[in-house]
Amino acid sequence: MVRVVFKYIFALLIVTLAWCDKYPELFISVNVSPKDFYLTDVYSDIKGLVDEYGIKPRNLRIEVTETSMIRETEEKMKILDEFRKLGFIVEMDDFGSGYSSLNMLKDMPVDVLKIDMKFLGKSNDEQRANIIVKNVIRLSEDLGIVSLTEGVETVEQFNALHDLGCALFQGYNFSKPIPFKEFESMLEREKSLNK
Repeated sequence: MVRVVFKYIFALLIVTLAWCDKYPELFISVNVSPKDFYLTDVYSDIKGLVDEYGIKPRNLRIEVTETSMIRETEEKMKILDEFRKLGFIVEMDDFGSGYSSLNMLKDMPVDVLKIDMKFLGKSNDEQRANIIVKNVIRLSEDLGIVSLTEGVETVEQFNALHDLGCALFQGYNFSKPIPFKEFESMLEREKSLNK
């Protein structure tokens, strides 16, 4: 049953990406859960759907969390490496929220490190939190991994993270979830402004 649901959800995403073909810079990031690794043939299933619908792998990003990599790490790293060889972008989601292992990070075949939004929340010592974020960004840069901060909700957060060297951002500061038609209209407006 899990495999049927997995394939159905991925098929819906692939159909959406096929629509996005007129916007080649767009991509969708999809979480692959620990259960997906255990109960499905993640690589074959996703590759099969991408091939079937003619989607460019770079437009479908594969997200894994730190905690999903704790068990059977080597086998999962091989799968992620296979995705990368085909042109998929692999992202480590929620970095810093679980059992961040620098040892694992040095071997992880990832292209994007998504820094957990908890670092942006209120802290007893915001200076320490900023030092950690700054150094995680610097570490990812030194490793050739793009940094992305999740949960950016204010212009102040964006400016501070930009000043710390973060490359990419996501969060309500840019847009809350919107209906598909509204998203399409927004893309068309932006496209006409960039002509």
